[in-house]
Amino acid sequence: MKHINKIGMMAVAGAMLAAVSCSDYDDFNTAPSAVDPAADKTLWENIASNPELSEFKSVLERLGYDEVLDASHTYTVWAPVNGSIDMNYLNSLSDEKAEKVFLKNMIANYAHRENDLSDTVIYMLNEKLLKFANKKSAGGMTFDGKRVLANQNDPSVYNYPSVNGLLYMVEAPSDFRYNGYEYIFETAGVADSLMEYVLRYEKRVLDEANSVKGPIRDGVQHYDDSVIIVSNSLIGQTLNSQIENEDSMYTVLIPTDEAWVDAYNRISSYYKYIPTISYQDLSSTQVGFTKGTSGTIMKANVGAVTVNLTTAPADAKLQETGPYWTDSITKKLITQNLIYSDGHKKYNGKLASGIPFTETDTLYSTSRRYLTNLPALDAATVETVRLSNGRARILNAYPFTAENTYAPTIKTRAVGRVLANPSGGTFSTVSYFGVDDSICTLDPEEEGILTYVKADVPEGSNYAPELDFYIPNVLSTTYDIYAVIIPKCFEFEYRDIPEEERKPYTLYFDINYTDASNTQISGRFDGDTIQVGNANVKKVEPFMVAQDKIDTLKLGRLTFPACYVGTGAMPNIKVMHSVSSFLSSYKKKYEQVLRVANIILRPVDVKEEE
Repeated sequence: MKHINKIGMMAVAGAMLAAVSCSDYDDFNTAPSAVDPAADKTLWENIASNPELSEFKSVLERLGYDEVLDASHTYTVWAPVNGSIDMNYLNSLSDEKAEKVFLKNMIANYAHRENDLSDTVIYMLNEKLLKFANKKSAGGMTFDGKRVLANQNDPSVYNYPSVNGLLYMVEAPSDFRYNGYEYIFETAGVADSLMEYVLRYEKRVLDEANSVKGPIRDGVQHYDDSVIIVSNSLIGQTLNSQIENEDSMYTVLIPTDEAWVDAYNRISSYYKYIPTISYQDLSSTQVGFTKGTSGTIMKANVGAVTVNLTTAPADAKLQETGPYWTDSITKKLITQNLIYSDGHKKYNGKLASGIPFTETDTLYSTSRRYLTNLPALDAATVETVRLSNGRARILNAYPFTAENTYAPTIKTRAVGRVLANPSGGTFSTVSYFGVDDSICTLDPEEEGILTYVKADVPEGSNYAPELDFYIPNVLSTTYDIYAVIIPKCFEFEYRDIPEEERKPYTLYFDINYTDASNTQISGRFDGDTIQVGNANVKKVEPFMVAQDKIDTLKLGRLTFPACYVGTGAMPNIKVMHSVSSFLSSYKKKYEQVLRVANIILRPVDVKEEE
C-alpha cells in the first residue's frame, strides 16, 4: 500500500498545484498525440523498452510502479539514464524511503509540456517543488538543474509522448532534500533528544476523503493510496511555524544530544518545583502585616494560600509532580528559539546568506523572541545542511544567554494591594525628562512616557501609604532586586516646585516568599540581602531616596529556592514608609505620597554564581 504523507498544518494539494505550475490546463490530463512510435504505448512500456533506462526500470518494478505507470492516470516522468543512479545506496533503503526520496522525486501528476516556454515549478508526488527550466534555450533544458536529453526518435523534441502522460530522459536523478520538519527525523544518532521530543507532539490521521479506497478485507476498509494528515502542535502552534511547508523558507537549529543535555542542565536549574507552593493572598487589607514603631512588619504566614501543582499525565515518563513540571517546561524552553523564518529579512537575513554574525546582530524566532549573542551561534554550528525549504544548522552547544531565553529580567508594577486610606491607589504617567537611560524603565509601546503607580492620601491626612507588589514568573535562581522610585517633582503639576520644598523618601522594602520546604519566609531588604525575625528587621536602616531625581535602589540579592512560573503563586514585595504615621514633623522632612515605577529582578549571571 502506498502512503502520501501530508503535514496537516498547511493546505496542500489543490492550492499549490494552482500556484506552482503554468502548464496548459485545457489538456493537462491528456497525453499529446504524435507521430513518435512511443505515443501509442504507456509510460511503463516506453521505459521498459528503452535499454538506457534499465536501472530505473528495475526500481519501478521493485516498488510496484510498473503497474502504476501502466494504468490510465496521467503522469510526467523524468527518468534518469543508466549509470547516474547510485543503486547501492538505493538498495540499502527501505521500500518506503526509496519511494519517497527517489521515485516520487522523479514523477509528477499531469502532463507537463516542454512547449510551455516559461520556467515552471513542478509539484512532485512526494510534495517537493522542483524547477523545470531553460525551455527557451536550445539544448539547455533542465529539470532540477539536471540536463534533459533530446528524444532519440526525434531530436527536435525532448519528451516521449505516451498514452498516459509524458516521459523525459535526464542525465541524472533530481536531488532529494528534506524539508525542515522531515530533517528533524533524519538526525538519529546525532539529535535523538530533539527528535523524540518533537515526535511526542505529532498526530497522524487518515484523510479518508482524499485517499483511494481499495478492497474491504475482514470487514476493514483498505486503501490503495492512503493520504495521512500529519500535524504537530509543538511545531505549528507553540513554535508558530510551518517548517513542513515546501513553499516557505526557514532556518532550523538542531542541537546535538550533547548540546541538548548541556541546555537541559542549565535551564532546569532555574525551574525547580515543589509539590505544593504557598503565597500571601493580597486581596485582603488584613493580610500579612502588623504596625510597629519602626513601620509595618510583614508577618510570614498570615494570609497564605497553598497551590497544589497538577499531577503529571498518565503517559509522562516522570510521574513526580515537581520533576514533571521541571522536565516539561525545560524542554519547551530549549525548543522555543530553534526556528527562524526567512521572511523576517530585517533580523534573519544573515541566516539565509551565511554571513557571520557580529555582536550587534539580532535574530527573531518564530516564537516571537529576539536573540543576541549570535557569534556564539556561529561558533556552535558544526554543519549547515541545505533543505528543500531553507537550511538546518547542527549545533554542538546551546548558544543563547539566560537573559534572552529562559531567565529574563522581571519588571513589574503589578499591585496586589494599595493601603492609602481612605483614597486608595491611582495609576499615573509622567513625561520623560531627566531620566537616566540606564534605568531602562520606559514602556516600549510609549517611548518617552514613564508609567508609575501612585498611592495618594487626602490633604491633611497623617496616613502612611503602602504598596504591595506581586512578583510574577520568579525562577529558582538568584536575583539582584531593585525598586525605581519617582520623586514628587516629576509629577506634572509639581514640576515647578522650588528645590527647598522638595522632600526625600525614607522607605522600607519587605518581601514574602517560600523556601524549598514550602515554609513562608518574610524579611526586610538591607541593601545586600534580607533580614528575618523582628529583632533583625527593626535594626534595618531605611532607604533614603533622592528628592530631585528618579532613583533606582538596589534592595539586595536573594536566592529563591522554588520556581513559581505557571503555578499561579507569586512572592510579594511591600513598599512602605519608615514611619507608621505622618505627624507634622515628618511631613516637613519626608515625602508622603508613594510613587513607584517598577520593581525589577535581574538574574545573577550563572558564571558569577560559580
